[in-house]
Amino acid sequence: MAALLTRIRTRLTLHTHRRVASLLDGGWASVFHGQSLDFDDLREYVDGDEIRDIDWKASARHSVPLVKRYTDHRRLRLALVVATGRSMDAAATGGESKRDLAILLAGMAGWFAVRGGDEVCLIASDGHRTRMTRPESSEAGLEHLLRRILAHRGTQDSSTVIDHLDWMSSRLRRRHLVIVISDEIDVTDAHLRLLRKASSHHELLWLTITEADPLALAADGDVPFDVAATLAGTAAGTVRAGASVPRLLAKDAAVARDYAAAETARRENTARVLRAAGIVTERVGASAQALPAIHRAAERHRRAR
Repeated sequence: MAALLTRIRTRLTLHTHRRVASLLDGGWASVFHGQSLDFDDLREYVDGDEIRDIDWKASARHSVPLVKRYTDHRRLRLALVVATGRSMDAAATGGESKRDLAILLAGMAGWFAVRGGDEVCLIASDGHRTRMTRPESSEAGLEHLLRRILAHRGTQDSSTVIDHLDWMSSRLRRRHLVIVISDEIDVTDAHLRLLRKASSHHELLWLTITEADPLALAADGDVPFDVAATLAGTAAGTVRAGASVPRLLAKDAAVARDYAAAETARRENTARVLRAAGIVTERVGASAQALPAIHRAAERHRRAR
């Protein structure tokens, strides 16, 4: 089997046209904030901030406490928060596996980091609970991280990146650039406090892998299926196609219209919550969109600072 990172680097060679040494060179505005000599800016106090960082004079002129942030020119620390549950074995918009697309996105982001001598870690489920790998700064280490994502193909794990961010928020103390790679999950106002806390302590980007439309697949004569049902049948040793979408429903215009409206509302609500948390987001439906999406996210993040 060819190394995952080798295939990813081939895609980078074909699509990268920037003249800088790395796609992320100059793309991040002061990723690290901590104690140093270079003052950066002020922001609102959030739970977990050091009391000694409060700027009392500036806070007296505002209705909320403000804390100082300082630039810190250490090496980049990249944390990849990746969904690895059973839903990732379904198809993305472009027809490929969402898991394969997640590996491609993680590999691209990780390769830019290790190429510059920076550290990368993976925060994902091991099938039972959230785990964080040790930091890696080599291509061999990155290959190991990517294979951990691949190894969860066919597992019964139903955790989401929200679970991983909740775990991370209480354990990842040092400031990181965090890239979340997830399929389309419901992000609601109930998650807003957690997301704001994570984005205040870390630099947070969110890459969403878009899902194939099951009604469109059924209308085209394909057979969409429920991943959970398929995996259950496989584990039981039986041949099982899963829960197919009835073709009668797939061809019903009213059903298709209502389904499209519900999906649009769900996606817009998720985008609204992520914007409210100050998180840059991009949507990716096929491998050809991966590198441009990472580039756009980096540029938007830089301009937002």
